[in-house]
Amino acid sequence: MTAFVSTWVSRSPSDTAALGTALGAALRQGDLVSLTGPLGAGKTVLVRGLAAGAGAEPGLVRSPTFVLHHVYRGGRVTLHHLDLYRLRPAVAGADGTAPVNIAFLDIDGLLETGAVAVEWGDSGRLPAVPAAHIALEVGDASSRLITLADGAPSRIRAAWPETAR
Repeated sequence: MTAFVSTWVSRSPSDTAALGTALGAALRQGDLVSLTGPLGAGKTVLVRGLAAGAGAEPGLVRSPTFVLHHVYRGGRVTLHHLDLYRLRPAVAGADGTAPVNIAFLDIDGLLETGAVAVEWGDSGRLPAVPAAHIALEVGDASSRLITLADGAPSRIRAAWPETAR
């Protein structure tokens, strides 16, 4: 079986949000979406689309960098939006920083009540459940390379743009 890894080029924030909307329409309770990429790559924009696709109000989506967790309800599936940026690194650093235990976020419990999108999901501290791992890279001032890695649930892979395959 060939691994499913596909990259799609977004030409604008609205393209990125539209991709999120398509993927969000496929989300179900228990789905985990792990987002990685540098600051400004469009992770929150993609989550805005996920919220729209899940039936929540996309205008409410804000980066949870300082509050760690936002909840978007009102749709067919509750979307939990986490941001682990401020909780890095996952291991003790050379600068003396201690590893952070994210158990207090109870991601497993959140998955029982809805879908979970995690910005900075490359922390190595996510639950061991099948996840949609999505990497965003800055192409130029307006384009983003968005890659879905192997391991995503089949319905999320099916929602990935045909033009990317």
